[in-house]
Amino acid sequence: MHPHPARRERGVIMVIALITLAILMIGAVAAIRSMNVSLSNVGNFGFKRDMTNQAERAMRRAITALNTAGGLTASNAALNYSATILPTSPEGIPTALLSTSSPEAIGGLGSSANAIDLNSAPSGESTTNLARLKIYYVIDRLCLNSGPMDASGCQSASTPTQGGKSPEDLSAPPKPLYRITVRVDGPRGAQSFYQATVSN
Repeated sequence: MHPHPARRERGVIMVIALITLAILMIGAVAAIRSMNVSLSNVGNFGFKRDMTNQAERAMRRAITALNTAGGLTASNAALNYSATILPTSPEGIPTALLSTSSPEAIGGLGSSANAIDLNSAPSGESTTNLARLKIYYVIDRLCLNSGPMDASGCQSASTPTQGGKSPEDLSAPPKPLYRITVRVDGPRGAQSFYQATVSN
């Protein structure tokens, strides 16, 4: 009669089970880490989108100022407006907005009253769901010199052909371009810049 090999097989099965269990644990850890990275990316995307949405507040305020200011031939600090093109960084951001000491005043070009502070709530409102953002903006006319519009020294918007009785009526006079730059400071040191070019 041959001896039964069951006892030897039990040891081999135990080793295989331990190896399988280790592989499953490694896979589970990898899946958890991947899920955490995905959740972090989703959170960052939502945070960035909220900063973009909040930047629209400054864009609307700047456009309103351009539409209601009347003559825009001279700089106006009350509107955060420069009648001449501002010096910029290599990325195209006006250096006045890059200041860390007093961004509210835009390097003396603007008024601190124009800064939009979402770190505090109006009286009587809850402070638990604040956006924790602060928004600054500046408007500069893309002209080399202040004063009336000079086609040779200003970037201008193309104007559509119009009808009229004489050749002079076929084209509208050129209008200067205005650049609106918005800086949004968020929690955890986040900072974003947004730009739009408009004509008035």
